[in-house]
Amino acid sequence: MKKVILALALTSAATFASDTTIDATMQLMKQGMEQVQTGFMYNSKEDIKKGIETLENSNAIFKNVDVAKFIAHNNKIQATKNINKNLEANLKSLKEAVTAGKYADATKYYGDVTNDCVSCHTIVRGW
Repeated sequence: MKKVILALALTSAATFASDTTIDATMQLMKQGMEQVQTGFMYNSKEDIKKGIETLENSNAIFKNVDVAKFIAHNNKIQATKNINKNLEANLKSLKEAVTAGKYADATKYYGDVTNDCVSCHTIVRGW
């Protein structure tokens, strides 16, 4: 199942670049977040890294998506693009902390990743 999800994220960027597949992309991001969290709970560096990879691949999809299809206001469009960049940077920091075995720092970056998700949902969903 995990390999299928990863393969889907890696090979389907063009397919996901439409308004009909945002739910599928969000599902991949949710699964990546869950895998990172499971990795922390079970002390599995491999699960954390696989979850990060799923998140990175899913986040990359949004570079190919015209977010104007989902968001009406220009200032919100720019905000989501900024969040996309922040998420990319926070995932990189998370990966570096895990690789270095700095799990306390890694949990901080996981919190930053979660904050990026909530920030985007606040804009897109109007929370």
